[in-house]
Amino acid sequence: MNIQVRSDSGSSTAGSSVVVDEGSIVIRIGRPVGTGVSAEGASQADRAALLGFAARADCYQGLVLWHRYEAVYALLRAKQAEADVAADGDGGSESGADAYTRLYDPLCQVAASYATAAGVRQCTAEHFVEAAVACMERIPAVGRLMRDGLICPAWFRRVVEQTALVDDADLLRFIDAEIAHTLSEAGTLSAARVEALVSSIVAEHDPDAVTLTREQVKLAKQVRVNALGEGVSEVIVTASAEDAMVVKDVLDAVIAGVCSHDPRTRGERRSAAAVARLAGTDFVCECGRDDCTAELSAEAIAARCARVVLHVVVRKETLGGESDTPAYLDGYGPISAEHVRELAARPDAVRRELNLDEIVDHQAQPGNAYRPTAAVDAAMRGLFGMCSWPGCERAAWKSDLDHVSEFNHADPTAGGPTCVCNLNPKCRFHHGLKTFVGGWIDDQVVDANGVIWTEVTTPEGFTVRQRALNMWLLSELGHLTCRHPAPTRPGSGHAGVAPERSRTRMEAKHRYRMQQRAANRRACQAVEAASPTRGSVTDWATEWGEPQF
Repeated sequence: MNIQVRSDSGSSTAGSSVVVDEGSIVIRIGRPVGTGVSAEGASQADRAALLGFAARADCYQGLVLWHRYEAVYALLRAKQAEADVAADGDGGSESGADAYTRLYDPLCQVAASYATAAGVRQCTAEHFVEAAVACMERIPAVGRLMRDGLICPAWFRRVVEQTALVDDADLLRFIDAEIAHTLSEAGTLSAARVEALVSSIVAEHDPDAVTLTREQVKLAKQVRVNALGEGVSEVIVTASAEDAMVVKDVLDAVIAGVCSHDPRTRGERRSAAAVARLAGTDFVCECGRDDCTAELSAEAIAARCARVVLHVVVRKETLGGESDTPAYLDGYGPISAEHVRELAARPDAVRRELNLDEIVDHQAQPGNAYRPTAAVDAAMRGLFGMCSWPGCERAAWKSDLDHVSEFNHADPTAGGPTCVCNLNPKCRFHHGLKTFVGGWIDDQVVDANGVIWTEVTTPEGFTVRQRALNMWLLSELGHLTCRHPAPTRPGSGHAGVAPERSRTRMEAKHRYRMQQRAANRRACQAVEAASPTRGSVTDWATEWGEPQF
């Protein structure tokens, strides 16, 4: 049979194909023009092809691994059948056979054969056979996503771990189908996005699986010291997710007081600060200068630590116990309903309700059209969960809130609005990359189903699209009606005497990016309309609609 293996961007490598028959797997990977030579003078399309090949040509690894799993699973089934026949024939009466089956069950035997052939340890082989069972029996729909190149083997193994505690067969089939559907429609994926989406599904449909994990973590809380050699050891402190995040933020608050001449790396400063806090000694700047400007007094450190806040986004009905919809802990990911209710019961917890009516009525602060209201700020950070740039995992509340279509400070009506449809979080690095480096285009659209999508196009012309991470938690945001006027044509706000330049640099940049965004949308719609797999489970996204500007 012929199989078209897709990259997680939703498009196949040009000229690539896979033919699988009874005796072989023939993989043909299209190699773009210009590979191995200088890209100087190459067209943007050629550069996009080069970038796509370099970034996505490994999507075939999942196909090969799936067939490896299939092979070892067939061996396991054959060994199990032999064991069943032996048990039926002997009635289990021979003590030798009984001891043999107890010590060396079929999985152990197949793993031993695999370990011998592959040259790996027995425990590694058993993990491989267990993953094959998960791929073929427990979560076959997710396994097919790996086979088709939508998720990589590492992400599949993480899904196996996250679903390991689901023991109800019917519920597991539903969760498997739900995970496969969600991942296939989420656009471009990353390790953090896969883990967050899967965690939210498992926590919503089988809270006991997450609860068991939390109980195991509570029992595993400890402090361990491991020698690393050369006079260095590591101290491992196992704690709850929220406590671990507080510790990290507190350490960052402590080291923020050193002067700019401190020679240590951030990691070295954190290590020194942790040792100082635990040992009860002072953390000091090591610049050695007489004019050191470090602010490391107890009062200064306490003031910075007092500003450490953990943000949790949760639905009101979950806190009230009417629902078990998971919550989202900024910087960590989805947490179970039981977990968030424990956090809400802490004496230091502060609860603020998000009023969607308030968002509809006014999205920018009164008197300042550039600054979003606190409600809009919290809503957009909660919706995206992390930096909206593909592949970035920076926490949303540690990122900037960016106007996707640039805000025009000189003439706000000619620029992008301060609105849910035009705001998303970006870490400081990617915010600066988009703003100051030429060729980068980002966009944000709301499709006909109320799903919010972001799109980033590299200077080479390679476009990556992905769905807002937490649409499952704040789906109402995609259905809000924008009340702002559409941006006017750049330059139209300058009436009267014509300036020397027809438009400012900001207006020129805004005009260029608006044109590129429109062109990208038209291209996307054309590809979607021509796609033969449109509407199937392997489609990466739903149909795109016009942006609600």
